[in-house]
Amino acid sequence: MHRIFIFLLLFSFSYGDVLSQLQSKLNNYRYIEARFIQVTYMKDLQEPERFEGKVYLSKPETVKILYEKPLKQIYFIDGDSLTIYTPEEKQAIKSKIDKHFFIAKIFRAISSKEGLKKLFSVEKEDKKGSTIDLVMKVKGDEEIKKVEMLLDKDLDIKQIIVWDSEGNRMELNFYDLVYKKEPQNIYIKLPQDVEIIYY
Repeated sequence: MHRIFIFLLLFSFSYGDVLSQLQSKLNNYRYIEARFIQVTYMKDLQEPERFEGKVYLSKPETVKILYEKPLKQIYFIDGDSLTIYTPEEKQAIKSKIDKHFFIAKIFRAISSKEGLKKLFSVEKEDKKGSTIDLVMKVKGDEEIKKVEMLLDKDLDIKQIIVWDSEGNRMELNFYDLVYKKEPQNIYIKLPQDVEIIYY
C-alpha cells in the first residue's frame, strides 16, 4: 500500500511535465515561424472552412498571421492591439483583441515566457509512439471545452485542436517550423491608400 501511495504522489507531481518542457524549449527562442492549415468545423455549415497561411511570432507578444488562401488577409497583433489588413479591399481594421479570438490567445501564449502554463491546465498526457498528445483545459474560459495539442519527439507543435462548448471544432496543423534566437521585425507597413477603420 505504501508503494502505491508513493507512485501516485510521484505521478501527480510529474503530470503536466511535457507542457513545462515545451515552455522551456520555446523560451530558448525569440522568433518562431511556421506554415499552417486551419480547418474549422461548424455545426451550421455543411462543409468545413479551410485556410492556409503562415504565422510569425517575435517576442514579446508580437504576432503576424498571414492568411494566403482562400483570401489574402493579415492579422497583426502587438500586445493587446489588433490590425486586420485586407489588401484586395485596401482596408485595415484596428481594434483591441476580442476575447473570443482564441487563435490570438494561443499564439500570444506561445510568444510569451509563461504563456502556455498560464493559459492551459493539463488534464491528460498520452505518448503514442513518437507523438505526445496533451489534452488541456483553458483556465477561466467556459466557452472552450478542451484543447488537444500534438507534439513530436522534439517537442515541435504539429497540431492544435480546439473544441468549443457548442460542439464546433478548429484544427491547426503546423509544418516547416523555423526557430531563431533573435527577434525579427514582423511589423506591417500599410500603404498610404488604405482605408483605416477604428473599432
